[in-house]
This record gives sequence, structure tokens and C-alpha cells, in this order.
Amino acid sequence: MSVKEFTFENGLMNEFIEFGYEIYRGDDNWIPPMRHVVDHQLNEGFGFYRKPGNCHRKFIAITGGKVRGRVAAMVNSDLKHPDGGQVGTVGFFECVNDFSVAQDLIDTAVNWLFEEMGVSHIWGPMNFDIWHSYRFMTRGFERDLFYGEPYNKPFYPEHFERCGFKTINRWDSLEMEGRENLKKLTRRGSERYEYLMDSGYRFENLDMRHFKEEVRKLYGILCQTFSNFPGFTPISFNDFLQLYPGSRLAIDPDLVTFVYNENDEIAGFMAAFLELADAVRAMGGKKGPFATLRFLKMRGSVDRINFHLGGATPEEISRRNGIGRAGFYYLVNQALNRGYEKIIMTMRMLGNPSRSLAGPEAPAPQRVYALYGLSR
Repeated sequence: MSVKEFTFENGLMNEFIEFGYEIYRGDDNWIPPMRHVVDHQLNEGFGFYRKPGNCHRKFIAITGGKVRGRVAAMVNSDLKHPDGGQVGTVGFFECVNDFSVAQDLIDTAVNWLFEEMGVSHIWGPMNFDIWHSYRFMTRGFERDLFYGEPYNKPFYPEHFERCGFKTINRWDSLEMEGRENLKKLTRRGSERYEYLMDSGYRFENLDMRHFKEEVRKLYGILCQTFSNFPGFTPISFNDFLQLYPGSRLAIDPDLVTFVYNENDEIAGFMAAFLELADAVRAMGGKKGPFATLRFLKMRGSVDRINFHLGGATPEEISRRNGIGRAGFYYLVNQALNRGYEKIIMTMRMLGNPSRSLAGPEAPAPQRVYALYGLSR
């Protein structure tokens, strides 16, 4: 077996990309990523490669002329460890169920990052930064995948652990359904909501007539509320827009809400999106009129939403007035009014206060994910 190293060589690039589709062929739960998006992210026109201080290498493992695995090693100059050291990442990892192949790939990527790039820490899996795909699923493979959820072969986490990586953060997702159950879980927030309304707060839903301005507003509050999130790196508004090129199709404006305080300042936000896994899966990673028709047909039958984002400004958090519980109550009731009785609270990081929003009567999380780290 040989491991080939490259950056943008066309022949090797095509093999690298194709293997990402080949290894999941026949897996009905997998959502094929859009091919044009993958091509853009892995070719030199992508913004990550043009930023001074950033660097990367791609690696593919080949046996008998056949690709058996792939990985990319990346240095994002903005990504720092809490101790101040530079963090490198390994991402785009895919591999057959053969630890010797995984070990050769991972060790090669790790050695390049430690020895040639001089990083102090390595995180993975992570494609570029936390704005893009990262984390492994470690539990929940039997569930119906939601759009944007990490998905991988079940043996990938073990391969990383056997190569010396250790879990540095965990997340989970919680599925809830049924009108009465959802109302019961939001009961604690109703008093907080009424209190905030009486105190001069207001809840305003997204205005689709001014979509770009509303997204700019979301970008601003998102960057502010997540600035201390582990792995956060700054991103321009234009780059933020490119992250979600088809975002309008995932939005019900009644499910994206800004909260303003008594001084007419944005105090927080919450956002749930239509669950489009089946619609995107139907496209098969392609674009064009027929793929679009398949998407639109499946979009019309969506009955589940993903409560994906929420936050409050540091100033608002210091007031300790229950804006999180109030926002959760408001959004769930908005969803029920729109006829949605299935909600997934997605990607809740262990230790984050948002995990308590559903209260002690919430069911146990059904899906778990992990980010791994390795230090010199």
C-alpha cells in the first residue's frame, strides 16, 4: 500500500472526491453532498486556500491501483488552542474497515502537521473550521439522519482512538414529538416569556422581504454569541452567505426569531429549519432541473424541524432573566402553530446551558457525536 500526498493535482483530486461517494454507495441513510460544493471546497479557488497563513495537504491510500482511504491535513491560521498554540486539523476522512490503512493515513497526516507545520495540537475530524463539517457520530446510526448531521462509518471513532486521539468535546441531539409532550416540555418557559413581554421585550420573526438584511443581522448576533465557543474563528459576511446557498428553501420565517430588549437592542435569537434530509437525499448530490424537481417534491412533505441555533448576547446572559427558556417556549409554540409536531434539538454541546431548555422531563438524547484531539 502507498500513501500519496498532493494539493490540487487533477487526477488524484478526482480519486479523492470519488472515494467519498463510493464508500457510502448502498447506504440508504447517507445524504450525498452536492458534488459542485465538494468540488469547490477541494479546489484552489476556495477561500480557505487563498488566506495567508493557511496551508493543507491531501493524502490518499492506494492498494493494487484502488483507493482505500483518504484524509486531508489543514492549518487554519485563525484556529488556536485555549493555551494559545496553533491547531491543525484532519478532515475529509474516509476509509475502508482496515485499521492498517487508517493508521497509515492518519499517521501521515499527523506527522505532516506536527513535523512540517509545527502545530501544537490537532483536532479532528474537522474540515477547515467549525463553520464547515466536523465531528464524528458515535451513537445513533440507526436513526433517520437529519440534514447537516455528522455521519460516518461506525468504526471511524475507534480508528482515531487507536491512533492516539482522545475525545475533547461531545454533543448530542434530542428528538421530541407529540403536541402534548412538546407543550409540557415548554411549560417552564411560558412564565419567562410573559415576564419578558411585560418588561418591554419583543419577539420578531424573520422578514423574508428583506432577506439579505435579515441574514446580516443573524450573522452579527451569531458571531457575537458564539465568539467564545470552542474552535470559533472569524468569518466574513460574504463567506457566511456562501455557507448556505440554498438556505431560503430551508426557512419557514415563523421559525427564525430575533429577540429585542426594552432598549430596542438585539438580545438574542433562535432558529429552527425545515428537516430536508429526504429532499436533499433525493437530489443524489446533483443539481439541475430533474434534481430540483425531486427536491421540491420531497420538500412538500416535510413534517419535522431542526431546532439548530439559539443564543443571547453576553450582556443579556448577565441579566439572568431566562431569555433561553422564553425563546424555546416561543419557538416550539410557533412550530406547533405551523403544524410541526416533531422537533430535533440538534448538536447540543455537553456543558452548554442550552441542554437544560427542555427541562428534566425531556427524553434521553438518542444521538451522540465527538470531536477528537491529539497534542504533542
